[in-house]
Amino acid sequence: MVEYERASANNLPTSALGHQFRDLTLLEAALTHPSSTNTAQADVRLRYQRLEFLGDAVWSLYVSDALVSLLPTASEGELTIRRARLVSGAALAEMAQLHGLAPLLLLSKGEELTGGRQKARVLSSAFEAVIGAIYLDDGVREIHNLAREACVKALSGEALDHDPKTALQQLAQSLLRATPRYRLVCRSGPPHAPTFEVEVVVERSPIAKGKGRSRQEAEQEAARAALRSLPDLVSTTSSSQV
Repeated sequence: MVEYERASANNLPTSALGHQFRDLTLLEAALTHPSSTNTAQADVRLRYQRLEFLGDAVWSLYVSDALVSLLPTASEGELTIRRARLVSGAALAEMAQLHGLAPLLLLSKGEELTGGRQKARVLSSAFEAVIGAIYLDDGVREIHNLAREACVKALSGEALDHDPKTALQQLAQSLLRATPRYRLVCRSGPPHAPTFEVEVVVERSPIAKGKGRSRQEAEQEAARAALRSLPDLVSTTSSSQV
């Protein structure tokens, strides 16, 4: 008999990756890693593998949809490269860790003792299985939001060291249907060495501030700060629309 680290189904959570499950048997199947099964439980292992297979395809679809929406002028080649990064094992493992999936997994003692909850292959396959379970449980909105947030985070991170003002404008227009504006908050210091403080405003709401030796520099810093907070802003907006 395989020893479980998460003792039994009595400890089964009712939600994962932001989705509240209606059918808890789907969630149980997705969180039951094959390492925790034995030869008499081939059906349990098969169900996990089928959910993993489905989740792989579903996640790729929703990431593709988000990228096409966010990057309306990108070529097929660019979209393919970006999607490959976002559906890689490393990216999925990071998503699993970020959204607290690791502690929920049902692992064998052996897998647990060898650091299974930190292994990329374990986490990435579990993420796919849970995505498959969410899809079957009619949680497509949650998958849509997860994929969109992952894409926004990736694009925002890439833009930080390049042209943050242009990147912020493109993403804000695509995601929020609004154009950022920059407002001078104050100018301080001596005339020969002033310091400018600027805030960036989206739909009348200040979302970030920046300082610099010129107004342009301050605007760039404000845009960088806004890009860092944009995934959270998008997440809040998506949640309010549910």
